[in-house]
Amino acid sequence: MCTMISEKANIKGAGKNSSNWIPIDSCDVYYDHSNYVDCEHSITLSFNNKLNPIESRITVEITPESAKEIIEKINAALNQANF
Repeated sequence: MCTMISEKANIKGAGKNSSNWIPIDSCDVYYDHSNYVDCEHSITLSFNNKLNPIESRITVEITPESAKEIIEKINAALNQANF
């Protein structure tokens, strides 16, 4: 069954495609059936710039376990930086 769980984050940053750094200002987060990763459900992060959403899109699909590991590592890095 499709979960159709999605969230949107307004962010400030940049992402790199094969040749350029691109300003990004949003990230769509999805939890649903995996398309490319060998697992039943995955987390998809789709970063883009609202002014140019198609050409600026950088998408990553990872397992839920990988997402939790990344969250832990981000929190650890922020804690070390006293942020």
